[in-house]
Amino acid sequence: MKKFFVLLLVLALSAGVCFADGGKLKSPADLKTEKLAAQRGTTGQYIAEDLLGDNKALLLTTYEKYVDAVAALRQGKIRAIVMDEMPAKRFLNEVEGLAIMDEALSSESYAIGFKKGNTELVEQVNKVLAEMKSDGTMSAIFAKYIDGDYSAVKPENIDFNAGAANGKLYVGTEAGFAPYELKVGNGFIGIDVEMCAHIAKKLGKELVIINMNFDALPTAVSTGKVDMICAGMTVTDERKENMDFSDNYVDGVRQVALVRADDYEK
Repeated sequence: MKKFFVLLLVLALSAGVCFADGGKLKSPADLKTEKLAAQRGTTGQYIAEDLLGDNKALLLTTYEKYVDAVAALRQGKIRAIVMDEMPAKRFLNEVEGLAIMDEALSSESYAIGFKKGNTELVEQVNKVLAEMKSDGTMSAIFAKYIDGDYSAVKPENIDFNAGAANGKLYVGTEAGFAPYELKVGNGFIGIDVEMCAHIAKKLGKELVIINMNFDALPTAVSTGKVDMICAGMTVTDERKENMDFSDNYVDGVRQVALVRADDYEK
């Protein structure tokens, strides 16, 4: 009997069946009683906490880096990662055996964060963002990283306006969020990086990227360690209490669940 049970277990696992709930995941509703993961301090964490309710302390694991969460997913330690769609798609392309649930968990907007009350810099950045949108610069940057192949983009090809007359613009980010920011060698590339490089140049400043953990970014900008933070930062009412935001530079960003392909039934 014992041998039969072991054989049944092996066959079930090879077929992608998970015994936690007796079957595969079919919709986000199935995640409410499962072990989930998210990057620490992100909107994904808050969405996962809402999904799990009173069980969040028991069932939710947060990681500093998405790559660690993906490793846990592949090892079967968790059943899903709640995260932004674009980096989820990147992992889908680079790691075998993953899938994204069709149904989105939320839709949101990204903006640049500033120290509360730094209205002068907010107004300057908003002016540049408006110009970038109207003259096609912004759409060209997005097309480069979303529609094109950015694997050939090199940090040295992005103009950080070194030695600018008006000093330096310190920007905090978390460079593990492709295609928005990504560390390549000793430099950085991505949508946010190129957007901030353009902003710095328009302000007559040299761009300096400060890479740190995502959950450390709000403190860094509020204490003046950086002038602004740009890291696919979702605008929320809670964050508005502690920082000011620029105008949105992208809307309709989806939060999704990244799962194992053999554990998902559409």
